[in-house]
Amino acid sequence: MLRAGISYFLDLIFPIQCLGCDAEGEWICQKCFGSIETSLSKHCPFCGSRTYFGNTCALCKKAHFLDGAISCVPYANPIVQRILHTWKYDGITQMTDFISSFATKSLLEAKKQSENMVKNFSVQGISKQHIEILSSIPPILTGEIIYMQPMPLHKKREKERGFNQSLLLARALSKTQKNWILEDFIFRNKKTHTQALLTGLDRSENIKNAFSTIKKENITGKHITIIDDVITTGSTCDECARVLKIYGAKSVWAFTVAYGHPKKS
Repeated sequence: MLRAGISYFLDLIFPIQCLGCDAEGEWICQKCFGSIETSLSKHCPFCGSRTYFGNTCALCKKAHFLDGAISCVPYANPIVQRILHTWKYDGITQMTDFISSFATKSLLEAKKQSENMVKNFSVQGISKQHIEILSSIPPILTGEIIYMQPMPLHKKREKERGFNQSLLLARALSKTQKNWILEDFIFRNKKTHTQALLTGLDRSENIKNAFSTIKKENITGKHITIIDDVITTGSTCDECARVLKIYGAKSVWAFTVAYGHPKKS
């Protein structure tokens, strides 16, 4: 009740304004929310080469563990930047519902695209190349049972921030996807530097050996999807995937709201 009272008092002094157009009353008005168009990643998360569903390309697979990343929209979109920054760093957890709604809408768009591809192949006659493409469709688009792994925060960082935004998003998504199961297979055992402040090899070194497993025996044979807000170079997700695959994960993908390289702030 005290928190609600403080929130009400602050709203009177500092009215909530839309992050897109400054209209009062909502963090994101319906007009601005509707203006954010899905632009699914269709590139390797490591080298950027073109792939059908955000798969890790054949060349990068030799050095990486993440099977690919489905991401909804470029981080370069200014409204998306403001939304994620307000959610993650300003602690406005009410943004979770908006973000989850957009992510769900984007996921449905990705499923629609994959279904249309299958239909087109059926009409054309399925070739060897078609079979290779169909086999690369991410499990989260094919109705498989998916185990969601929110990107872990170190205990100290989570305490500082007050919440883990990836866990909030995963919880919200689990309510909309019947075949998605929320799990914690890994935890962060090392407090790393903020990845956004690092580049290249420094990112890989920073995140190396940062994760350990909790439920080793439950990982084998499962399709696991790492839930996070943004994927940049893919190094953090790849380190998670490395640990999960050591213990037998059948596939490890990332599902993120945005992709690209966030500007330093």
